[in-house]
Amino acid sequence: MKLSANPFHPTTGDLLPAYRDAYLRGDLSIENTEAVDAYMNTNSAQADAILRRFYELKNQGQQVRPVGWVQRQFELIRTEPQRFRQRAAALLVGSALLGGAVFAGTNTPTTPTENFPITADATVAEAEAAEALAANATAVRVVTMRGRILNEDGKPLVGATVLDRANRRGVSTDKDGNYAIVVPANKATQLQYAYAGYKEEEVLMNGKSSYNVTLLPRTTAKTKKHHWWQF
Repeated sequence: MKLSANPFHPTTGDLLPAYRDAYLRGDLSIENTEAVDAYMNTNSAQADAILRRFYELKNQGQQVRPVGWVQRQFELIRTEPQRFRQRAAALLVGSALLGGAVFAGTNTPTTPTENFPITADATVAEAEAAEALAANATAVRVVTMRGRILNEDGKPLVGATVLDRANRRGVSTDKDGNYAIVVPANKATQLQYAYAGYKEEEVLMNGKSSYNVTLLPRTTAKTKKHHWWQF
């Protein structure tokens, strides 16, 4: 069933994460897909984040479909690869797209559906885009670092954060304390693990694909009590 509820936050107007992911999977109604397309066209600052999320979902094995605005980005990659490379040069997601990883095995329907009208051989367009980029760019490879964040009792910390400041990327843990963050391959990356009320931990990763963290509560120094004597 296609999601037809309002995909935007009622106060801020931001695209809600659950509906963003549904959009990338092609699970929104036609009306909501068009609404998200319009949102992306007027909020260019969100462009890199949503393309990065597309890659992350694809890397997690989810059934992503490049519809609407995302599909048009693939068309731009195919028709204007040099322009796209210049825009994406400073972004980790750019290196992932330039390597063609996001295209491999993308679940693009071959027949029109209610929510995914096919335009001029979309599958071929993606393949040509990947080929053009692979032939003209030296990609920075990326890998997905996975792990869990636990408390001192070995229980998962829900909503703990993992931050890669160098690449301006951050993720949070799920209900089981699991996280997955995309980092450059074959390159040392410093990650910061944090949770409210707990000591932060910074770890330099180099060549690892998984890392579990146990965070400890912050300890406040006890203040010495002063005794006042009355005479």
